[in-house]
Amino acid sequence: MTSPAATDPVLFAGGLLFDGEAAPVPGHGLLVRDGRIADLGPLARFDGFAGPRVDTAGGTLLPGLIDAHVHLSLEASWDPLGTLRVRPPGDLTLRILENAQATLAAGFTTVRDLGGAEWFEMSVRDAIKAGRHPGPTIRCAGKVITITGGHGNWMGLESDGPEAFRAAVRKNVKHGADVIKVMATGGVLTPGVDPLAAHPTLAELAAAVETAKDLGLKVAAHAQGAEGIRRAVLAGVDSIEHGFELTDDLIALMAQKGVWLCGTLASMDRLVANIDRVPAYIRAKVERFSAMHYDSFRRYVKAGGKVALGTDAGTPGNTHGGNGLELAKMVELGMTPLAALAAGTSSAADLLDLPDIGRLRVGAVADLLLVAGDPSRDIALAANPANHRGVWKGGVRFTPPSPVAPVPAFAPAGAAGF
Repeated sequence: MTSPAATDPVLFAGGLLFDGEAAPVPGHGLLVRDGRIADLGPLARFDGFAGPRVDTAGGTLLPGLIDAHVHLSLEASWDPLGTLRVRPPGDLTLRILENAQATLAAGFTTVRDLGGAEWFEMSVRDAIKAGRHPGPTIRCAGKVITITGGHGNWMGLESDGPEAFRAAVRKNVKHGADVIKVMATGGVLTPGVDPLAAHPTLAELAAAVETAKDLGLKVAAHAQGAEGIRRAVLAGVDSIEHGFELTDDLIALMAQKGVWLCGTLASMDRLVANIDRVPAYIRAKVERFSAMHYDSFRRYVKAGGKVALGTDAGTPGNTHGGNGLELAKMVELGMTPLAALAAGTSSAADLLDLPDIGRLRVGAVADLLLVAGDPSRDIALAANPANHRGVWKGGVRFTPPSPVAPVPAFAPAGAAGF
């Protein structure tokens, strides 16, 4: 069918409807007008509607998915440091746009970029917001804030001492940051650092958080080892990214403070699945920490911790457009399909402070994903783009421009696939 103009009322009806929170319901319709949800409810409410329709029979209409942890400037290369360093600025900016569009094509209508290169991703964010290019809604952290020689120093702002951490926050805000990212521990992709080692002091982290909060921004903390996680939570961050070494005490502390976890399970899965393709220093860390990472996530979910979907897309093998793998991994490691869907819609929207997305309700932005079947029973129907029937951004069906980065076939490491 020909896509109607954004201003034409369109009725989606015939299949199930998942509002981002409760189990999918049958017999409901959703009306889109001017890019927003104008009405939804039992189909009888729309008797007599004579405008264009989208037939959702045999499928489920859900909010566009949200990935709360991506790196649009990284290309899933086996040598991320080298690839980033050789890209000319113009080429890198175009690739950021292409990566964003590949992500939208896979059903992810909003992303949070947690560490870019020279703030180029902010130009892409602004161009999409202005309507000059199609793409997902993007929230940007700018450059990660790390200690001298710390994790991500090759793409971040090296800072030492509370005042330097304050200045780094302000520098990112000057360039248009929507959120702040601090590196509380070492990490996997940086040579010569231990992921379990705490890097900034509590005072440094607290200074960054206080400055960000003064400026109205949330703070995400890359935190893999227990002591760095503890410092980040006590400093007041809003989300822990990765969480390799989550002790029971830390899980309880995160619950007490209302801190979210973005597990980035897809990133670890792709490293495990491609262990022979990554540099030796990365391989050694993956072999050391993959089981720990997965066990921490299982126990966190069992304890009822708050989860928002985040993939770390752009890390080795972890493609933009393959973001749905995180849904499959979350279910594999203990979440119900319904809980995983909520983590990728309403919960992620709450973390990102975006009340007009992530839920199907009157007044919300009409960012929509139509999938075959019922993903609350089979998560692969949402996780694998092969099962998608359409993506709408602001009520307009998205047709990927040509060329757009391909989405390779994928399956969780060790699993039979979808």
